[in-house]
Amino acid sequence: MRPRPRRGLALALTAAGLLGVAGCAGLPDTSGVIEGRRLDEPISDPVRVVPQGPVAGASPEAVALGFIRAGEDADENRETGKSYLAPSSVDLWRWSSSDVVVYDTADDLTVRRVGPERLEVRTSAVARVTPEGRYEEYPAGTTVSVTLRLTKVGGEWRIELPREGFGLWLDSNAFDRLYAARHVYYVTPSGRRLVPDTRWIQSGSAMATTLARAQLAPVPGYLAGVLTTGVPPNTKLAVNAVPVDSGRALVNLGAQARDAEPIERAAMWAQLTTTLQQVPAVQSVSLAVEGTPLELPGVGGAVSSGLDLGYETVTARSFETALLRRADRLTRIDPRDIPDGAVDKRRPDTTAQDGDPARIPEGWTRLALSVDGKETAAVGGDLRELSRWRGNEFLAVPPFGSGLSRPEYDSFGYLWIGGRAPDGSTRVWALATGTATETAVPFTVSAAWLAGRRVEALAVSPDSTRLLVVSTLPDGSDAQLGLTGIVRSPSGKPASLTTPWRQAQPLTLLRDVTWLETDTYAVLGRIDQRDPVRPWLGRVGAGLEGLRRRGAAAPAEGRLAPVPGGVSITSVGGPRGLVVITDEDRVLVRAGATWREIATGTDLLVPGR
Repeated sequence: MRPRPRRGLALALTAAGLLGVAGCAGLPDTSGVIEGRRLDEPISDPVRVVPQGPVAGASPEAVALGFIRAGEDADENRETGKSYLAPSSVDLWRWSSSDVVVYDTADDLTVRRVGPERLEVRTSAVARVTPEGRYEEYPAGTTVSVTLRLTKVGGEWRIELPREGFGLWLDSNAFDRLYAARHVYYVTPSGRRLVPDTRWIQSGSAMATTLARAQLAPVPGYLAGVLTTGVPPNTKLAVNAVPVDSGRALVNLGAQARDAEPIERAAMWAQLTTTLQQVPAVQSVSLAVEGTPLELPGVGGAVSSGLDLGYETVTARSFETALLRRADRLTRIDPRDIPDGAVDKRRPDTTAQDGDPARIPEGWTRLALSVDGKETAAVGGDLRELSRWRGNEFLAVPPFGSGLSRPEYDSFGYLWIGGRAPDGSTRVWALATGTATETAVPFTVSAAWLAGRRVEALAVSPDSTRLLVVSTLPDGSDAQLGLTGIVRSPSGKPASLTTPWRQAQPLTLLRDVTWLETDTYAVLGRIDQRDPVRPWLGRVGAGLEGLRRRGAAAPAEGRLAPVPGGVSITSVGGPRGLVVITDEDRVLVRAGATWREIATGTDLLVPGR
């Protein structure tokens, strides 16, 4: 049952340079009725950690630390943690509806007295997870602290919580054990494609219920106007659980679901099916409205895939060859041909393809290739001009800005680029490339949040619904990576960019970024001036690989080797296909966690990048 607020004593939460850790609303992970494991389901639960309860005569410091560590209990009722609390505070421990703070290891926890019967617990924080399941990394060096009051209960020290309640602090190991990254899916307005939005959901028997509730909620703010949902407004579950019987999940919806038109019902069903099938026990999904099965022409009682309803997820493309630019010449190469390291001796065809440009003058830099591979774009050496080539046909673009970033193509036929307008303001432009004439000119895509900043790099997602934007202050400081949604007109023309959701916060220098899949990316950067530039693998809403643990025992776990002088990054296929080019024109491809030089050149082009 969801805790109800009660009156209590004060507890202060602070995060250096950040908002405090608090909150009450969110996605409950328990309910009065929950679904259980089906009888024939294989049992593959992780090892359960049972924290120790308070011992007789424990000091206030031991009780405070014991309470913090008790949050890692896999017991969904967390009875051990409650035993550290005064009776009046039990209902104020809101582990399911407040922020979860992720810290490195228990060794990072410190306790000090700050007054009579008052203790401060402090730790270096890695990230927090919001009640909505958003994983938000903290900048390197962030600390969080909580001031606890203690009182005697039956002669033993116990903790009193405030009226606003308290959430969870989990070390990295406990967080990985208790929470899992899952997708909630939304629909593209102009087609039947499903786009993922990452949430962190507590593992356990209530995962299907939690995911269903998340799916019924409105489209998140950064995707508002970008994606749609087939779920009618204010739709809730008719009962407090999503039971799973013999692999079939039954989602019983409230009366509002009856308002959905047939096309919306199909989308809603496809969304819920794709989302719930991330739960191992779920093989198909049935929908009902207040107990009455939901009907859809041509559809049976259960759906086992979004494809059954005509909806599909998008995957990024892989490429066997790429265009390498040396001086003014472009030639097709096999980017996976690693010297002295090739295992697969099969060689792809590297002869020139239809539309490949043979030559682009050396004065043009920052090249990009269209999604269909028929057009190339480049920026002038002074970053004030943009030009296009259809094959070897030169198409000039009228001047429109300066400080231009590397251009990027989307699947709608638009070319994207960032820079400064003649009035000095920062802009993102798009240009329609559907015609080979010189009449196409860039137009501004509204992005008010870029005021006072400078665009360094941008990358369009494989589904062309989102944009990763690297920006800095005019002096190059305060580097940020933002994920923004692309709002388009019914014809597909870009109109505006939504307020971004910040990613990769620990990095203080960012040079370039590229998408790997619809929910993963690679960014070229570093944590601080002492750290070398390297490619970092990131997952939208899940942080950077190799950064959840910052302890001395695993400082490099999951990290790729540094690339000194790295200036641009792309991929010929997922994280294994990463390619980095340095300021010395070295073309490096990934070989495990290290890098191998395969050629020299200034640009490596694959369609859409």
